[in-house]
Amino acid sequence: MPRKRAKGGSNVTSAQNRKKVVRAFFRLVVQGRQKEGLRFFAENCRQHNPYVKGGMGALFNAMAAAQREAQKYPDPHFAVKRILADGDFVAVHTEILNSKSAPDKGGLRQAHLFRFNKGDKIVEYWDITQMVEPDMPNAANAF
Repeated sequence: MPRKRAKGGSNVTSAQNRKKVVRAFFRLVVQGRQKEGLRFFAENCRQHNPYVKGGMGALFNAMAAAQREAQKYPDPHFAVKRILADGDFVAVHTEILNSKSAPDKGGLRQAHLFRFNKGDKIVEYWDITQMVEPDMPNAANAF
């Protein structure tokens, strides 16, 4: 069944805009400027990371700490592997390796879920994290 067009544009346009917002946010994260990314989030945005107490500021501090940990290695690497958009939601699959040349040095793989309002501001955020460890048994890896 085809989707209905939203007022002022199509759902495709909204999905493309929301994906652009998420890409811009992750560019800031990679540059260590995640606090500047607050402009993409509604003031009352709820984050659902069970390990981070507080709002988006606390979450961004945790992101910065993870980034500092990766900087201990000579060639840390962050990659957005895929971005999917459906309605109000954007899902992103990312990988943070402590060392691109030595992926067995660990890191994180994450799935991020963003829920947007009609004004294309993020109103809810989830992240699910998987540790990258040496000797993981699946030869196919996560990607």
